[in-house]
Amino acid sequence: MGIKEFQEFLETECSSACVSVDLLKISRTFVPKRRPIARLGQVGTNGRFCVVVDAESCLDRLYGGYFSDWVCGGQWNRMTAFLANLVQACHSANMELVVFFNGALENQKINEWMSQQLTQRDKVRYVLRHIANKGTPPPKVWWNQPVFLKEALKMALRQLSVTIACSMDDHHQEVIRFCREHNLQGIIAQESIYTIFDPPRYFSSNNLKLTYKGSLETKEYIMDEIAKCMNLNPNRFCIFAALLGNHILTDEDLVQFRELMPNSDTGKPRRNREKLDVEMIKATCDYVRNLPAVDNLDVVGNDVFKLAKTNKTDLVERFKQSVQYFVNGTQDGYYKKGPHQRGRPPLPHQPGYGMPPGHHNAHSYQDARTQGNAMGDAQSKRSPGLPQPTSEILRVAIDRHQKGLMHPHIYQVLTQGEVKLPVILEDDTTRELPSYIDLYRPLRQTIYSVLLNLNKQKIVHEIQNKDKPNVPQPDFSAQVKEWVVRRGSGRPTYEVVTARPVEWKTPSVQRMWLGQQDGDKDRRLRAFLTIMMSDTSLMLNTNYVPQHLLVMCCVLRYMMQYGRILQRQELEAFLAMSVSPLLHDVQTMQDLKLPNILPRGSQLASLFMSGIETATVANDVCGAPIPWTMICPWLYLDGKLFHYKLLKANNNTPLIDMCDGQMEQVLRVERMRQAILENLRVDFAKPLLPGFYYPYPNMPYPGAPLPYAPAGASRGRGGPPGRQMGRGRGILGNYGRSPVEAQGGQLEIAGVVVGQWGPNTSNRRGRGGQMPPQVMSVGQRGRGLYNGRGGFLPGRGGLIRGRPVAPLYSGRGAYRPGYYGRGRGSPSKRPVRIVARPGRGRTVKAAPAKGRGVTVDVSSTMKSKTNEQDYDEVDEEVNGGYSGASEDEEEEETSNATVSVNA
Repeated sequence: MGIKEFQEFLETECSSACVSVDLLKISRTFVPKRRPIARLGQVGTNGRFCVVVDAESCLDRLYGGYFSDWVCGGQWNRMTAFLANLVQACHSANMELVVFFNGALENQKINEWMSQQLTQRDKVRYVLRHIANKGTPPPKVWWNQPVFLKEALKMALRQLSVTIACSMDDHHQEVIRFCREHNLQGIIAQESIYTIFDPPRYFSSNNLKLTYKGSLETKEYIMDEIAKCMNLNPNRFCIFAALLGNHILTDEDLVQFRELMPNSDTGKPRRNREKLDVEMIKATCDYVRNLPAVDNLDVVGNDVFKLAKTNKTDLVERFKQSVQYFVNGTQDGYYKKGPHQRGRPPLPHQPGYGMPPGHHNAHSYQDARTQGNAMGDAQSKRSPGLPQPTSEILRVAIDRHQKGLMHPHIYQVLTQGEVKLPVILEDDTTRELPSYIDLYRPLRQTIYSVLLNLNKQKIVHEIQNKDKPNVPQPDFSAQVKEWVVRRGSGRPTYEVVTARPVEWKTPSVQRMWLGQQDGDKDRRLRAFLTIMMSDTSLMLNTNYVPQHLLVMCCVLRYMMQYGRILQRQELEAFLAMSVSPLLHDVQTMQDLKLPNILPRGSQLASLFMSGIETATVANDVCGAPIPWTMICPWLYLDGKLFHYKLLKANNNTPLIDMCDGQMEQVLRVERMRQAILENLRVDFAKPLLPGFYYPYPNMPYPGAPLPYAPAGASRGRGGPPGRQMGRGRGILGNYGRSPVEAQGGQLEIAGVVVGQWGPNTSNRRGRGGQMPPQVMSVGQRGRGLYNGRGGFLPGRGGLIRGRPVAPLYSGRGAYRPGYYGRGRGSPSKRPVRIVARPGRGRTVKAAPAKGRGVTVDVSSTMKSKTNEQDYDEVDEEVNGGYSGASEDEEEEETSNATVSVNA
């Protein structure tokens, strides 16, 4: 929308209105104009400098900055450490924060949301291509929020006693209304719409930086200076903003108006449909400035759309609505409303579920008028096809939604029957892994059924008509719209999901949310486990599944039941990560350097965290049987550590080595795996190529130990510290050798040479001469695969290191490698031969390919572009060389990258 471009216009054309400030210095010298009257649960009444933070425009800042470890699944302990430092610095400087999240469905802005998701999908495509080609973190311009970031931020801020709020209808309007109702001192955001609303003070969230010097630096936009730079009276800002375009009056509606704007070069009207740019913003400002009067919007609207041949009346009406939308956010518009129309109550900390009806404690703040307004709005938005929730359930849902204590999907389903499912880090061009939308849809259907009380309606009907056999059975299903972005879709689309009564007897929502009897807690937990398809005896045994790992184990068990998603070693990587003490060592995880990033590992982490978010919704629907402190992701996941464990697991590393040689960790992993796989017919996904591992970037030779050992890890014998690590005692251990030894050789596919390389002249196996050449064949029946450790994997099963190995092909006469038959990764039927040849210790470029072969240049070594980290406590930038990378630069950089397999 056009109003979005106005923010960039302010920073480039009104630079004098953007002043660098230190928020902590401002807060230390802040003195309230009058002594605030302390009210129970009221924010901003303690004499502190209090600002509201629009979380939607600074999710990256709250996460900790543009550092690159988000691509591995999120470093949650590091996020909490940063937030703790930020909150502590604010409190010590007499500053208070109120963080406002967007919990509104905002159907009126669905086109804007869809445009954002399409942009997000393009970023995801670039990120995955970058990881696949280089194995390094993506440029910071492609930053995407990790899955579950918003809910994790709520939990972390709640743990730090920071006030949280959540919007219900229109996010921007509610943020500015909250600021005015509580007499707060300003807003931290990055939305140009706030400049039109004219808040008390407006600070930039993009420039927010907490430094080691003890300052919280940012930029402040001076409203009076903006008006002077634009030479526009502030009472005309709302008309100016409406003519820039928003969700009410769109860019398409303003095409004819923009064509009339004079071109600065020729002075004549524009006859082409250009997008909103600097010249167009200036021309629109000149037009509004030269209007003789702005009191009558009908006259202004008729002049704006004088060339419209059709729908002129509708355009003028929407122009008036757009102007009124901006007026409502201003101070004059706020005071013109009555008290009953403003109504957002204070937001104290409230206890959890289980509060009996009619119970009021010291934190019960809402009066009947405020609650009635909120419930009236919720009733007006209700979809007619949905079951009507009781007033008690709706009241609890509104109360917890406003305070950020409940996932927004619950309120949205109860009132509107719709949810939005955003784009995450997943590849929509392959079928190697399912989309999270399809994977967790059965879970969501069950959640909708329990939330809408479909079972209770069915039971009540059966009881009332048990003596009437001829009464027809009504349809107790309910339909919920899920807004999604599928491959090839360029416009808002939704998929209708039907929720039906489940086959098991569920407690009613009233019982789970408000029940106070002795057995209600057990009913809530049983309902949650049943929804997650994890109601087994070992799941409830804390000797097997600790309480803080219950949600993680439930998600992994569900993924195992869905189909071939996880490989055996990937399940071990998740479990070994969750029991590692390094999970909570923020500094060690900060210093840890990944030798390689796997696209599959990044997608698995996103898929897993999507399951955690779905499980959080299920937990809230069931009355929160699992305390929110046991769902926090920093208890069981660190994306960087998961990648390390996964890299080790993919190289046939024994579990004892993955657990750093600690038998206690091994026992905990085995017990959790036993609980996850209890009563299941295990069907693991097949690895892509058993025993065939390629060297990772930044490694001096195939099979070399990883270059980093964390503090406290045992060192291997020989070599400098940090370069070698003893087996089973370091965090990474020995990655094994490449299946192709370093004597030089060539790669042939279907008889065509597609790559060749020189020998490795270094002596790694004693002091004798060079090793004899090795020949490896792939794709021939009856022959094993060289495992890189001096032996072959058997063709029809067998033992490797005392462990059984599944056969690589069936007995039906067809070769079937482990990864065959899944998506586009299936191998060709032509044989693939890798022939090792002795040669000189130099790199030989590949000869031109013939036929359908592809030449692969392996003549140079890919150099790591990771620079030293320019880190402050909020703005850490990794891979500074990638800053500002564009798609064309990425393609050129990727095409020039080459990989060396020489030692």
